[in-house]
Amino acid sequence: MKLIFSIISLAVFMAASSFVFASGSIENTQNDVPAAEAEQQNETEKTAEQPKKAKPSKSKTMLKAFNKAVEERDYIAGLEIWQNAKDYINSEEENKEDISEAFSTIENTINEYLNDVQFEKVSVPPATTKGKAFKSAFSVKLVSKTGMVNPQNLKYTVTYPIIDAEGKKTTATQVLEPSEDGTIEFTSPAYQGAISSSATFKVDLPEIVYTDFENTPTIDLPYLVATNMKASGGSIAIVDFTKAGKPITSNSETSSAVLTELIKKGFTRIGNCDFVNEVVSKNDAAVQRSAVELFGKSVTYLIYGTVKYDTVEKTDAGFHVVLRAELKARHILQNKELFATTIISEATEKSEWAAINAARKKLAYTASNQVLYGM
Repeated sequence: MKLIFSIISLAVFMAASSFVFASGSIENTQNDVPAAEAEQQNETEKTAEQPKKAKPSKSKTMLKAFNKAVEERDYIAGLEIWQNAKDYINSEEENKEDISEAFSTIENTINEYLNDVQFEKVSVPPATTKGKAFKSAFSVKLVSKTGMVNPQNLKYTVTYPIIDAEGKKTTATQVLEPSEDGTIEFTSPAYQGAISSSATFKVDLPEIVYTDFENTPTIDLPYLVATNMKASGGSIAIVDFTKAGKPITSNSETSSAVLTELIKKGFTRIGNCDFVNEVVSKNDAAVQRSAVELFGKSVTYLIYGTVKYDTVEKTDAGFHVVLRAELKARHILQNKELFATTIISEATEKSEWAAINAARKKLAYTASNQVLYGM
């Protein structure tokens, strides 16, 4: 009996103990929930109390991007940042940040970029003839003196003369990329006329860069296309005037000087003639009629005009002479004007005669080039 009672007492004790432990665990779990919530709330409050990081200023952002472009030798990216900064300064945006100091830094560095590079001539083809292609390409290189710029990363442009569909002289522009050795080459199409001009190479940059910066790199190569009329047959009728302003009716010294220069340049079947009255009166129709009557179809072109004194004066260095020539070339067989030009030529020599002679010689050389590359 005692044994049975002991077993029952032990069972009751164990059941009571289990209930107590179970009750304690539930209570502890319930107490842990508000503690976790409180801890999370404290963390949220701490985060809210921390100050937010300020957004970088426009100046700092621009300078950071620009400095990266400089490090990477990215010429174009640097110029784009300069352009963006300039646009921002010129914008009408309200409450704009003052970025003038950053812009000045960027602009000064751009100037250093531009001063660091220059074009060098590699090759220029010799003059060609109207309608014939040049024998070789025009070529240049862009050189960075200190390595600030990588010329291989850039594109380039060349602007050159053309005659458009309407027959007008104008220009065309072509974008070029450098070869592996950095050479920039341009092969020109055949020019359908005669001209003395240039093929102009530039870095392919926005026009505003060339407007705002005076040191932008550029190079002009001579673009020379001679007339195809050297052997067509022609005549020269240039009227010289005295210092008193009177026309000299025969033996024009300027005509003879121009004739000599043209013969040196390969012109044949050419000589002098006298159309004094027609030339002095500046009557082109009369010149045309007289030329047809005199030459018929044996002469293709006529070079004519006047040469007058602008200045003849005594100076400390001797005598100073200025001559002014008003010249034209006319295609007699087609009854059309080929070109009209004004040439100013001057010289200073110890004697008046020497000064006049030197000025006339310069004038004749210039006039012969005009004929060679203008007809």
